[in-house]
Amino acid sequence: MNHPNFPQGFAPVQTEGFGGYAGPVVRGEDGAGAVFLLDIAKQHLNGDERLHGGMMMSLVSIVMGEVASAAAAAQDGATARPLSVNCDFVSAGEPGERVEGRAQVTRATRSVLFIAGELRVDGRILMTATGVYAIKAAERP
Repeated sequence: MNHPNFPQGFAPVQTEGFGGYAGPVVRGEDGAGAVFLLDIAKQHLNGDERLHGGMMMSLVSIVMGEVASAAAAAQDGATARPLSVNCDFVSAGEPGERVEGRAQVTRATRSVLFIAGELRVDGRILMTATGVYAIKAAERP
């Protein structure tokens, strides 16, 4: 199912719980891998009419969490949970801009994933982040 404002082939992620309030965030693929999009709307702004820092942290957490979950699931259906997420603010997002989020696994062991992520608008970096995610093996019947 496509969201009406996003490119063909993009689908909503984390539509329930907190992710449902923070979004909509959609995921698609391009030549560089998974890409996540958020259009900055009024509810995403702080008192200075810029993208709220908490919203940026939430978005990068969604992006890195989705990448971690996909990487863990590739290990016989394992799951991932965050142990640590560190964020660095670089610039501000403006109302109406489209934020693009990307993340990649930089190192993986049997029990831990290390992930680097970033948020950009038209090539301008808004935030960089790193995360450490625990891998939990799938329960066996």
